[in-house]
Amino acid sequence: MVSTTSSDYSRACDNCHVRKVKCGHSHPCPRCRRLNLECSYNRFRKKKGPPGRRIALLRHNSSTVEEVFNDTDTLIEERINEECKSSPQLPDLSPNIINSSFDSIATVMAGHETLFQQDLLDSILSDYPASSESVPFNDEIRLSKLCLELVEVDSGTMDSLVRSYAKGMSKYYPLVDSTTLLARLRTHENAQNLAFGALVRSICAFVLVQPVFKHDIVLQNKTTLHQRLGLAQTLMDSALAMRNMNPLFAENPNTDSILTSFFLFASFFHLQLPQAAWLRLREAVTMAEILDVQSHYDETVPVEERQKRALLYTMLTVTEHAFAVQRRYTLTKNLLSRLQNFPALHQSHLHAAFGVTKLVSLFGVIKVDILECWNEKCGAHTGSCTKMTRERALDMHRLISEAYHDKTTDVDLLSEAQKADITISQQWLHNRLWNVCHSHGLLNATSVGHREMSFTYAIDIAQETMRISREFTMESLEVHGIGMLGKLNDIASTVVMLLSTYPSLVMARMEDCTLEPSDMEVLNQFIALLATFGGGQHPYLVPLMTAVSCLPQSS
Repeated sequence: MVSTTSSDYSRACDNCHVRKVKCGHSHPCPRCRRLNLECSYNRFRKKKGPPGRRIALLRHNSSTVEEVFNDTDTLIEERINEECKSSPQLPDLSPNIINSSFDSIATVMAGHETLFQQDLLDSILSDYPASSESVPFNDEIRLSKLCLELVEVDSGTMDSLVRSYAKGMSKYYPLVDSTTLLARLRTHENAQNLAFGALVRSICAFVLVQPVFKHDIVLQNKTTLHQRLGLAQTLMDSALAMRNMNPLFAENPNTDSILTSFFLFASFFHLQLPQAAWLRLREAVTMAEILDVQSHYDETVPVEERQKRALLYTMLTVTEHAFAVQRRYTLTKNLLSRLQNFPALHQSHLHAAFGVTKLVSLFGVIKVDILECWNEKCGAHTGSCTKMTRERALDMHRLISEAYHDKTTDVDLLSEAQKADITISQQWLHNRLWNVCHSHGLLNATSVGHREMSFTYAIDIAQETMRISREFTMESLEVHGIGMLGKLNDIASTVVMLLSTYPSLVMARMEDCTLEPSDMEVLNQFIALLATFGGGQHPYLVPLMTAVSCLPQSS
């Protein structure tokens, strides 16, 4: 792609302007070309001058100043007339006379000037209301005191919660280096550093809502789920308040601030607040992208630190794409297309990176242009959708299957929890794609040679999912929390929908004595799994049990 000369563009491109980074003033600019971004100069130029009510205020003050100078002209004219009356000669405009005139002018202007300055200050400061918790950045003692007063949770409880995370979660998703985390906690850095203090609180909240920690000693002290969730909400509020005490946390993001947003996302998600979770996830991805871009221009950043930042950005991008696909949110750009290859990584990062590459391959099958079909927002119900075809659906099924299998190279690099996440997500994507094909009228009763396009393929997916889940410990499944629950519930609910919508199919399969296990046995296995998952304390178990009990001849 050929770039135009910088003389053609006198301002930064839209991408560089949003990220507040240096632009090459060309089309495409060097940064957009390197990151494979669409370079554009479409934003409107801002009109010069103050906006909105400040214009009205300045106009009012302008008229006030004009009145003042009119009064000034009147005073000078009256003084001149007086001199003319007292003498037929021309007035003597000596400095004394002029000064005395301006002494009178000053008296007239005094009130106007005070009003003008006060109104202008009120206008400016009204947009920035003072906070009772605002403190100078250099007041470290005051900051430390506020950090300790933000939440009434004793340090011993928070230490135990963080250690629970380091012991039970970091081995599955090493977003935070446990050794460094515990070392910083021992020095009480969380009482002096706003960003780290917020991170510690967000990790504590995450531990409280995760089902995998239900056997933890600290959690057992909180006898009810309501108490645990109440404490988690308090810690989340405290983390947000602490981080927001530094208004520049997003302008110059660091790893602590990014991870705080991620753990808040996970906590909101487990609290069944998907909109708040989506906001924090997008916030984390944006800050990680800013930090990653800044690393390329900062030569003082060590190579290993750059690799950690790149890996963090990649993991968050995959999470964003997967969450959008699962929750049916819209993505404006496909960041996964830029994440197919990793740079050379340190040995300690290989396990996490390999798992991320599998997820990139898996969720990368769902392109941005197909999300309208995926989210049931296209014209499939009117037959006007042309994006999803039988050929494309078969190709997507093939790519999903090829993204991971037991004979994958270097499969030993994956932990059991990573394998559980990848394989269950693989079956869930097959299931969601089956639903898209169903809504587009691409399925039939018997699809010779392509079982993926048959009605009964949804039941095959459910059976395979149960077979896979039995290969893993409950801890390996529970560590993925509400996201894993949602996928399992979607797969089971599709079978319920199929059996309730096509009763003739139910009768035919019931008469087939060779089916083992039967469809109802598979659904009962899902119910048993969901009842065990997190002790059944989640919103999916009861609705699934009710739906299964309403199926024809379910007894």
